[in-house]
Amino acid sequence: MKESFARQFWISLAIILASAALAALAIYYLGGDLAAQAIATVNSRSEAQGQVATLQNLANLKSQAPKAAQYQAAMNRLLTDQYGLVAFAGWFSKLGTQYGITANATLQGNGTPGSGSTPGTESVTFDVEGPPDIVTQFLDIVSTKAAGFLFTINTYDVELDGSNYRVTGQGTVFSR
Repeated sequence: MKESFARQFWISLAIILASAALAALAIYYLGGDLAAQAIATVNSRSEAQGQVATLQNLANLKSQAPKAAQYQAAMNRLLTDQYGLVAFAGWFSKLGTQYGITANATLQGNGTPGSGSTPGTESVTFDVEGPPDIVTQFLDIVSTKAAGFLFTINTYDVELDGSNYRVTGQGTVFSR
């Protein structure tokens, strides 16, 4: 009887310990599986949200295409093509004559052609001489308001030449 009790006790204890070990292994495995499934679900949702955002951006860009075409047409009117830059010096001088001043510009020939949405550039040296108020107005017009060429003044020097200003400088003209 003592033997059978001790034997049953050890068998029961072994069964309980084996059951506890199996339960711990099952919980460990299922816990890891649940964590992996949770991570996969979060990643899937993030990817889906990214795709939705991309589709919204695409739809937004598509709806703005007509407006972009208008801006592209305006940019094409503002920016000459690379070969049209040859006319810049003549345009600069002619505009100076219209303002009653002497204006000369020379392309430096070290430009970079445009590519894609990046405009091309060409360095220009210029020399303008005339009354101070007209020279100032002329330089403002050619660098901010004139149609035909997009021209920026990078550096300039001003000298008083009698009652006239003489402005020499360097700028950049842009092309498409």
